[in-house]
Amino acid sequence: MPAALVLVCVAGVAHAETRPRYGGTVEATLLGAPVTFDPTTVQTHADITVSDLVFDTLYRIGPSGLATPHLAAALPELDKTKVTITIRKGVVFHDGSKLTSADVVASLDRVRATSARWALAPIASLSAPNAETVELTLRAPVPDLPMLLALPLTAVTKGGKAPTAEKVIGTGPFAIEAFDRAKKRLRLKAFDDHFAGRPYLDSLVFGWYDSPDGEARRFETGATQVSARGTGAFAGAQPKFRAEDVEGPAALLVYVGFGKAHADVTGERAFRRALDQALAREALKTVTSGERVVPTREPVPVEAGGATPSQAVRNGDLAAAQAALAEAAKRVKSLAPDRLGQLRLDILVEDTRPDDREIAERVVRALDKLGIASAVIAEPAHVFRDRIAKGNADLWIGQLAVPVTNAWLWWAAAFAAGGDSWAMQQLANGSLDPTAAQKQFAAHLPIVPLMFRAVKFWHRTDVRGLVFDASGRPCFAEVHLFGEPTKSRGKP
Repeated sequence: MPAALVLVCVAGVAHAETRPRYGGTVEATLLGAPVTFDPTTVQTHADITVSDLVFDTLYRIGPSGLATPHLAAALPELDKTKVTITIRKGVVFHDGSKLTSADVVASLDRVRATSARWALAPIASLSAPNAETVELTLRAPVPDLPMLLALPLTAVTKGGKAPTAEKVIGTGPFAIEAFDRAKKRLRLKAFDDHFAGRPYLDSLVFGWYDSPDGEARRFETGATQVSARGTGAFAGAQPKFRAEDVEGPAALLVYVGFGKAHADVTGERAFRRALDQALAREALKTVTSGERVVPTREPVPVEAGGATPSQAVRNGDLAAAQAALAEAAKRVKSLAPDRLGQLRLDILVEDTRPDDREIAERVVRALDKLGIASAVIAEPAHVFRDRIAKGNADLWIGQLAVPVTNAWLWWAAAFAAGGDSWAMQQLANGSLDPTAAQKQFAAHLPIVPLMFRAVKFWHRTDVRGLVFDASGRPCFAEVHLFGEPTKSRGKP
């Protein structure tokens, strides 16, 4: 991928004669409905995209994939297990109040009290000795603490409190102006006093869709300026304006998660292995809008040291899958040959991520090879999330996005996504060995990875500055309007 596409997502100042003007509105697409404005509970690409614009973290992922200071004024000062972080001066929240170290400590303490606590497992305690300093005590030395403190779920909220739909206060480059779940619209307004510089745009409007046709049609008629579907939905169609594209790294992991509706089945590791081996991942490469797709059996991309999938992984190994299912049947009565025909598993998908429905159909085919009936159930995003949280599902299609170059962080996030505490326990001791993680993951399969996909956006020619960082997050804080859009040939 061209290095120019991997940049830091912070507002900045453009240069000299090409300096863009401030102002204007851009309407773009989210890859699904945002479910939460609470950084500690962000999961999907849509959640992370919004959180990244409304809140700030102590560190940010830089061009090389390393964490660089953001709300923090510098890298941490380390003295064995004692860590001191100085907070940048002059940072204010959207309501004008000043950011202090107490906000940071309260925010990180809240992370440690939620399901996101795996990310801060190495931290034993936090304190704020003064308004500009945070002190951490670690359980053991951590090789890359700033990387953990760059994760979106560690973003700082006012007073460390959980935002609500009615009151979302961050320090980010944009503030939430209006959110209409029914109309699938989110409007953000520029925050003039953002410490890294005011965004060029006055406002950003995000939409999300329950069909690829709806999104592509709005883009092709010129109603939106940025699209995740491009111009490929309608054969022979000619968009009103010429489109250019930009693609991030293949850093969005799509996986199968396991619920508890049939806990005896989905909790059985041999069943999970059977599903894993029955999947023909190569077929997933057709589920695309033109972006790069990389089939995988591990939750670590090749760029971070993950294994290149073998031919058996790409095409599936039915004999091995059937053997694993036979092993599972010894312990799970409903998987026995004489009862298998009575079993039906539901696969949940979120209705505003239409590609996930097609991905789930590939899982249906894998289960069918094993003689297991299944059906794809589409739910609204908030219902989907609620059912998963309560375990009221059999299987579901999930997303995971972390810095693409960091293997141990991918392993940790994958275990956490599957509700497995093994990685968190390793991090609490100061490190996570990728080799040990690989072995443990293969034995437990907390999730079944399917593929890594890049995110690709098409945009009008007057939309400039749209790039991705090393985590695959779009840098909308840098977007600006420049000149006039170029009309497509044949248009008046």
